[in-house]
Amino acid sequence: MTKTTQTTTKRTKSTSKSSKRSSSKAQRTERLEGAEIKEQKRRKEQPKVQLHPPYLYPSHILESELEALPIAKCPVPLHVITDKEEARKAIAKIRRHEVIGIDTETRPSFTQGIRYEVSLLQIATPTDCYLFRLNLIGFSIALANLLSDEKILKIGLSLSDDVRCLRRLRPFEPGSFVELQKLCFGYGIRELGLQKIYAILFKERMSKASRMSNWEAKELSPAQIHYAALDAWAALRIFLELRQQPNPSPVYFALL
Repeated sequence: MTKTTQTTTKRTKSTSKSSKRSSSKAQRTERLEGAEIKEQKRRKEQPKVQLHPPYLYPSHILESELEALPIAKCPVPLHVITDKEEARKAIAKIRRHEVIGIDTETRPSFTQGIRYEVSLLQIATPTDCYLFRLNLIGFSIALANLLSDEKILKIGLSLSDDVRCLRRLRPFEPGSFVELQKLCFGYGIRELGLQKIYAILFKERMSKASRMSNWEAKELSPAQIHYAALDAWAALRIFLELRQQPNPSPVYFALL
């Protein structure tokens, strides 16, 4: 074979290889483009999933909007507990429920260096609200055990303060306490006060007129009783409302 023929043969082989490579590359490109088109089509056909559900409630409420709302009322029967036998029966009834609302009231001090202990423990169920006058009957083991029971969710706001004050009366381990301030954030509500959170959800205003009253008075006034009961019942109602929404936030991230 002559030198010219060898060169021509090499060029032919080289051209053939180049052609095969080009053809192979074109086929790969076609396959990739085809796969991309299929993937785009699949994505279009797939139902859209919202990773972050739209918030159902306003994040804040203005003071002017709050003042324009009607006054909220506690619709369930209210029971003021002033002796230990009444307390025992009330605790037995409360234990029939899986979720309760709680709050406390303490006599305000207007003198530096004087501090009062918790006067009242309010516990609300969907059907009743119980006001335990701790300054008269004490914080019993049965009440402490109720608050330690992990099978019963206790709903409230600023619960760390309540627990700290109650533990000064009798040590106990808080069980299944759900902090509303944390829970409401999952629904886009950025208010921290119970009054404003309640107003956002239910378009009613909780009166705060009795907040700084004497909770160790011999007899609690009707206004005091209603105010205290509503705080516990409102916390429970807020939780039950949020739990019904189609995209509820997990309860566990809001545990105390």
